[in-house]
Amino acid sequence: MRILVINPNTTEAMTHEIDKVAQAAASKGTEIETVQPKAGPRSIEGSADEVLAAYHTLDVVAGTKGKYDAYVIACYGDPALAACREVSSVPVIGIAEASFHMAGLVAYKWSIVSVLPRVKPLLEELVHRNGMESKCASIRCTPLTVLEIEEDIDRTKRMMVDEGRKAIEEDGAEAILLGCAGLGPLDKWMQQQLGVPVLDGVACGVKLAEDLHSYGITSSKVAAYKDPERKELVACPVSFAAIYQKEAARV
Repeated sequence: MRILVINPNTTEAMTHEIDKVAQAAASKGTEIETVQPKAGPRSIEGSADEVLAAYHTLDVVAGTKGKYDAYVIACYGDPALAACREVSSVPVIGIAEASFHMAGLVAYKWSIVSVLPRVKPLLEELVHRNGMESKCASIRCTPLTVLEIEEDIDRTKRMMVDEGRKAIEEDGAEAILLGCAGLGPLDKWMQQQLGVPVLDGVACGVKLAEDLHSYGITSSKVAAYKDPERKELVACPVSFAAIYQKEAARV
């Protein structure tokens, strides 16, 4: 099968790291391609960033329809996830949602450990939207920005382990979720340090995409993820227009 992994930000170095994690998680015979939008923010750390990234992520999915067997959106805010499911005929997996469900199979309570504190309200909303309040022990943040993760990896490791340990000892977490796609390479190392499951959303997303494809299941088109209604689009990308034209042709 072919999976397109999309890094919704526009930092090439991060796209490269996400690709390495996705390739390592993929099963034999799965072809992984990792891309980023041509435009948008260098990192996603707030609501405005997320809206900009979501628009361009949707453009990527709409513009590649029919070329892949599944998509993985590799940002822990799951930007444009529902919209991408509307325009896609194959599974679209958000890495946060994937990690929530996978962690729930191995732990009663889990905590997210992420980057700078301003993302905490976004993650709280994401947990709520997925109905996971009863499973989420806590959301803990470090002072790191997304692009600082790789600048001093020893500092990043120290901060992540410190917050992970607090989540376990103080909040009752039984697993730790890495709350940024750029943190993926730390999963197995942190798992050894903390002694609990540590889940990277990119790896979870790839695995779930493979399973849905092999099981022959994709997004339901009955209601929430049905194709967009036909309507005129003004000054939108050609990829969007093609989606709406196809819908109009069936009506």
